[in-house]
Amino acid sequence: MDYKKILMIGGGIAIIFVLLLGAFYLTSKPQQTSFPQLTKLNSDDQVRWATESANILIEYSDFQCPACGTYFGLIESLNTDEDFVTNAKNKIAFVYRHFPLDNAHPNARVAAYAAEAAGYQGKFWQMHDLLFTRQEEWSESDKPEELFKEYAKEIELDLELFETDRTSSKTADRVQNNYRSGLDVKVQGTPTFFLNGVKLQNPNSAENFQELLSDGIQSKDN
Repeated sequence: MDYKKILMIGGGIAIIFVLLLGAFYLTSKPQQTSFPQLTKLNSDDQVRWATESANILIEYSDFQCPACGTYFGLIESLNTDEDFVTNAKNKIAFVYRHFPLDNAHPNARVAAYAAEAAGYQGKFWQMHDLLFTRQEEWSESDKPEELFKEYAKEIELDLELFETDRTSSKTADRVQNNYRSGLDVKVQGTPTFFLNGVKLQNPNSAENFQELLSDGIQSKDN
């Protein structure tokens, strides 16, 4: 074998080694799970439960996402659990932030606009709840905006103001700012939950969710 072939083979082996080493580094690098910027509320956050609490639960969510709808039902099911209300709900500020997955869910962003428009009239959470409980209805519609107007009427919004706000650049900017903040904390899918800045593993049951929240509160207190 001549000298040039030896160099070519050696160089190829070296390149492969570098590529493998880089792949190993990327896959073995610990993923960040704690984000200090999520330990305080933003002025435009949509908040419920114990709104003044030092414990902050943030959900990045997509109104058209079936998994988000399932978790909405899971969380709602805990509202009648006295232990949950006492030990978690009454100690946590729960924040909803938009993370519309536009490629998979083409109606998600316009649904977020509808929720924010309702929020300007103090009824974000009423619209939030309707969008999830009737997710299948508007998700499959070619004209979801018409259904959103019906929901707005149902919760007694000023319809003209609702339509103006729903289509405004201010509303679009708020939703996009939520989305960008999710990208900043490595959100890749929905729903994604953070408690006091720490990313949670999505719970597999209502009981598991309650346990995660209680543990997170205790960890902060200690």
